[in-house]
Amino acid sequence: MIENNIVLSTLLLLLFINLIGFLYSYLIIKTDFFKNYKLQKRPHKIEDLRNRSPLICMNISILMLITGLGLYYFPDFIIKDFSSLPILIFEIIIVLMIDDVYFYLWHRLMHENKFLYKKIHKIHHRATTPFPSEYLYVHPIEWIVGMIGPFIGIFLLGGVSLYSFWMILIIRNLHELDIHSGLKSSYLIKNFPFSGTNEHHDMHHAYLNGNYASAFSFWDKMFKTTITERNKFHN
Repeated sequence: MIENNIVLSTLLLLLFINLIGFLYSYLIIKTDFFKNYKLQKRPHKIEDLRNRSPLICMNISILMLITGLGLYYFPDFIIKDFSSLPILIFEIIIVLMIDDVYFYLWHRLMHENKFLYKKIHKIHHRATTPFPSEYLYVHPIEWIVGMIGPFIGIFLLGGVSLYSFWMILIIRNLHELDIHSGLKSSYLIKNFPFSGTNEHHDMHHAYLNGNYASAFSFWDKMFKTTITERNKFHN
């Protein structure tokens, strides 16, 4: 059984990242510092942050609960000994890619299935001009099913090192906060090969009918679901 301090450290890491997300959201909404970097002209409202915080906090709790229980009860399936830096990088890339193709398929299904969209995913799309913490403004069922992706990758690899697991959590959560920020992508993200940019996901929130991928935009290119000037108004 994994040590309790490792479980606690992981949960504190997730809590800290999402507290940063709330602060980031508040600054985007309430200050003019990010004004010149916003992708949409539609204004953010502090009432949205206030009204949506209960569901966001509930999903943070679900994230921490499932992660904590997984580490505590199934450590042998999740965590293995650290071997080398190249293996750590390999584990991170493979898990993120498996998670992202899983996310693409689940996300696309929720849009193309009218029942799933109306009863589950429509909640998330109340955010036409998203702020960072709204990546967690989703129906709990959507969130729980969506969390399966990285664990599929981890199980297929026979577990990953603790450091890989932490880095996967950090990258995954910070990326979601970033692409929901409603701000222009940084130079690094824009020029990183195959990266899912803020512009890519913001178009999805604005027009709904494509750009289903998150971390790697090539899934949309591969499956021909990239939003273009020609198709973006056909919701």
